[in-house]
Amino acid sequence: MEKGKVKCVIFDFNGTLFFDYNENKDAWNIVALKHRGSEFGEEEYLSMMGKTDRRCAEYIKKDGTDQELDKLSEEKEDIYLRLLVERNIRLEKDAVSFIEECKRRGVRVMIASSAPKMNMDWYIKNLNLGDYFNIDDIVAGRDDIPSKPAPDIYMYTQRLGGFEGEECVAFEDAPGGLKSALGAGFRRVYAIKSPGMNLEETGKLAPLVDWKWALEHIDEVLA
Repeated sequence: MEKGKVKCVIFDFNGTLFFDYNENKDAWNIVALKHRGSEFGEEEYLSMMGKTDRRCAEYIKKDGTDQELDKLSEEKEDIYLRLLVERNIRLEKDAVSFIEECKRRGVRVMIASSAPKMNMDWYIKNLNLGDYFNIDDIVAGRDDIPSKPAPDIYMYTQRLGGFEGEECVAFEDAPGGLKSALGAGFRRVYAIKSPGMNLEETGKLAPLVDWKWALEHIDEVLA
């Protein structure tokens, strides 16, 4: 690869490659209504995006024990996965085309996600992620890595691949995730337009694009 070219593209998953905003929100609201008597307000829910399940569960039971928070998280994920199956949610087609073109050009593709391990295992099996990514290049379900917006998960992923931040490009959707990728010192960070995102806040952090644009401008993205 020519000197100065992008060598790795690191993707968030939920809301970036996989548009599941409604399913996540509906599942959390079912759990919140059951356990605290009210659903999440829009601003409250948006503030949760990009955070781990444990952090999100704390919005429902602020003083919950570890066991209670784990149980809430598991309950939510059971509902969420059922909704994915019922609604037949798949990977975004243009995102898959973008990944395939990166690989054709010799650019490594990786995932840095806050999704719990049980979910990522489900995605790998049911969405055939192994067709697009090396399984070892998918970082998710890591309670030992601080949650976004801390930059740790992106820094960990780039080091796992053997790259410097300036050799990487990231795609995200939530403000917390964008702050995480920006904090890792990547060459470029793009915000994918996805359902439910806060366009105004997100647009202040990174260029707002969709997958069709990214595919059509891949020379620019990887330059």
